[in-house]
Amino acid sequence: MKINLPNSKYIVYEQDILDILIAFNNQDYEWILDFFESLRPIEHTDELETYTFEQLIANAGITFRGTK
Repeated sequence: MKINLPNSKYIVYEQDILDILIAFNNQDYEWILDFFESLRPIEHTDELETYTFEQLIANAGITFRGTK
């Protein structure tokens, strides 16, 4: 089942990625959900290099059961 996410852009820093990976490793899924729920969309991102959520997950080497 594919979930269509909003097409908003957010700033996520390198430390945020590390915190997410640590929480994922500790199975602290509530913290991860709280993190993503607290993100606020930004505007004027044309000049920024951006990545989709799927690209971030793939670059981190995270795979989920049931996905290809």
